[in-house]
Parts: sequence; C-alpha cells; structure tokens
Amino acid sequence: MMDRLSIRTRPSGWPVMSQTWDKLLFLHFPVAADLLRPLISPRLCLDTFEGTAWVGVTPFTMWGIRPTLVPSLPVLSQSHELNVRTYVHMEGVPGVWFFSLDASNALAVLGARLFFGLPYFQACMRLQEKHPDIYFTSIRMHLGAPAARFEGT
Repeated sequence: MMDRLSIRTRPSGWPVMSQTWDKLLFLHFPVAADLLRPLISPRLCLDTFEGTAWVGVTPFTMWGIRPTLVPSLPVLSQSHELNVRTYVHMEGVPGVWFFSLDASNALAVLGARLFFGLPYFQACMRLQEKHPDIYFTSIRMHLGAPAARFEGT
C-alpha cells in the first residue's frame, strides 16, 4: 500500500507559474480500473481505492495567472477552468493525469499547450453566483477538438 501523505515537501527551485483559485468543486466518479488503464501512459500506475479508480471533474475560477516574479494583467490573467482527471503514481510518487483541461482564457490555453504540452482546450464558460448556489457551464469551442459540455450547480 502506498503512503499518500508522506510526499509533501515542496520541490526545489522557483515555481514556474503563480495563480489564485476560487469557487473550486471536486466531483468524483468511480470507474473500473481496467477501463481507464488504456487511457493513461504505460509508465504510470493508476491510483485506486479498494480496487476502484476515480475520475474527477473539477470546475473552478482563477485569477492572477502569471509567470513567477511577473505582475498579472487584469483581463489576461483570469480564467474559468474545467479539468477532467484521474489519479496516478510513478515509483510511489502520486500525481494527476489530465484527460482534458478546458479554459475560458484563449491566451492561457495557447500558452499551456505551447509551453507545457498540456491538453488545454478553449471553451465558453460562465460562473454565476445566486447565493447560496454557484452555477457553472462550459461549452468547448476549440477548433478540431472533440465536443464537450458541462452544466453544474
């Protein structure tokens, strides 16, 4: 059994990016591990709980997105985002495997795809607060990408 709590030290060196997250929700769905296995890198092991893998759907909003030591620009440094992911580990080190990352900020999508090789897609997103509820919608608009839509409260 892997000790998920032992690896909590901060990596050496400076962080590459800085950002603040808010209105974050983690939705998790059990999925048979043998269904997910072909979808992740063969170098990684699926992280399971009692033999079941989990897929997370995570909508949130963020601001202050910027390279470390660079000031943020108000309109360019904010975005809504929707992640679809599962949990993995490699040689005992836990991590996250992203199936997709949708974002409302076209510049953030472009930068993440070009500089980090992440599977980001442009989406039209909306977050509305009607106390005490938060409504989040996302419709993928990325040219050539598979269609995706999410609506949640």
